Amino acid sequence: MATDDKNLWRERWLACVNELTSFDLQKSAWLDKTNTNPHWSFVEFLSSYFDDLGIEDSYEYPLERGWLTRQEFEIIKDWHETLINYRSPQYEDYNHEAILNDPSWLAILQKGLDVKNKLALTLTEIEGKILTTDIQLKSTPAP
Repeated sequence: MATDDKNLWRERWLACVNELTSFDLQKSAWLDKTNTNPHWSFVEFLSSYFDDLGIEDSYEYPLERGWLTRQEFEIIKDWHETLINYRSPQYEDYNHEAILNDPSWLAILQKGLDVKNKLALTLTEIEGKILTTDIQLKSTPAP
């Protein structure tokens, strides 16, 4: 069971990092007025990363369980802290256009791409694909 937990956590972790470093995905998902799936928003991207992964305490939980290596943590920790400290323009987390045009957010994206590239070098081929594959917006069917 512990191996399954580790694998599931790592898969979700890498997918979250991928989402949070993809400007094209963010632009297409966050600005699409027809998209009604709540996952495809700035708030949910951050919630998926921090809350769902249980890493708001600087990765203490996955580090204690061996789900994340010390090397991986060293690669991601500065970007993680930058992401924790990001505040959307006028604190409007649903103003996606303002976020996507915010120089601070764009700097986080760039830093995240550097992290992504460094992490990819440490991963297995399968994990590397999770981290680097272009994610396509999944539209929600009309009711």
